[in-house]
Amino acid sequence: MKVEVDKRIRVMAIALMTSELNQSANQKPHRHHPLYLDTENFIIGSKVRFHELERLLRDGTPSYFLFTYILSHSWPGLEPIEFPSFLERYEPGLCRSGLNKEIRGVLESGTLEKLWESQKPLWNEIEKDAIEALVGNCIERVIGGFFGVIDKELVFAPNPLYPELVSLGVSGSDGLYCIARYPGKATEKWPYEPGVTAPDEEFSSYSENFVWSRIVAFHEFCHPLLDPFLSRNAELVKRLEHSPFSLGVLESYGKRYPSWEDMFAEFLIYGMTYAYLLDEFGEEVAESFHKTMEGKAGFTMSDVVGRQLYLYLKASREGRVMKFEDELAEIFGTE
Repeated sequence: MKVEVDKRIRVMAIALMTSELNQSANQKPHRHHPLYLDTENFIIGSKVRFHELERLLRDGTPSYFLFTYILSHSWPGLEPIEFPSFLERYEPGLCRSGLNKEIRGVLESGTLEKLWESQKPLWNEIEKDAIEALVGNCIERVIGGFFGVIDKELVFAPNPLYPELVSLGVSGSDGLYCIARYPGKATEKWPYEPGVTAPDEEFSSYSENFVWSRIVAFHEFCHPLLDPFLSRNAELVKRLEHSPFSLGVLESYGKRYPSWEDMFAEFLIYGMTYAYLLDEFGEEVAESFHKTMEGKAGFTMSDVVGRQLYLYLKASREGRVMKFEDELAEIFGTE
């Protein structure tokens, strides 16, 4: 795994910040990072706009798909390499759009060069801080224990720009990306979940919240890996929906998610994250994470599933393990 400030992510974040449709006005009051404010001032002064992006946003294209789209292009030429099959399926209009050409035109005009040069020291500082937060982690090893050999590089991309208050897990043509929001201060109640920085508060850092930084990285890397895994095992997912565990524990959470599949994927990632934390940090940190997610997301049994997944990880290292899909069938009681 590497830490990298990817300019494709930065340019898409800037493009989204130019739009009146980026939903920033709907976010709770919070303090903006200096890089966000500096970029915002640049946008106001330069009046740079992205009309093709505006059209896509008006059509309802989610920002997650826009970051997936840009990371499926080369840099700096922004030539399309290969779009993920789900992007072709859900956003064919985006794949056929001229958004890459519009962004390329802005890049070739030199409009952003002065901004990026002036911001370089602070971006380097953020990148260095994120590297420090992730030194010695076992994220890739644990992910491999669940999904096998990963054929793409894992990239942690610190991002104090848009979408600012959330992190995203994205599959690009050359890697799996955790686009990680910049953290606020943690609290005694939520020690590993730094919240939104209030207007009168100071920011924290990735290294100060190194456990959270690793939780975010693991969680977001799992998303683009789990989605195709569940698609390949659609029959199993359908059976799981009607298992005793699902009917007894998970059905009360269903209204929070657009589909059973979305809800199950999120619950499973919570369980996998619990197993990862047990593996790297032990019981105390894993239980603190569970209590946080129980309070914020309502998943009351992620620790039970997490412990079973941790045993699965240990068994896989000893060479005595079933397939991951068979393990899920056993955990959720369909066998």
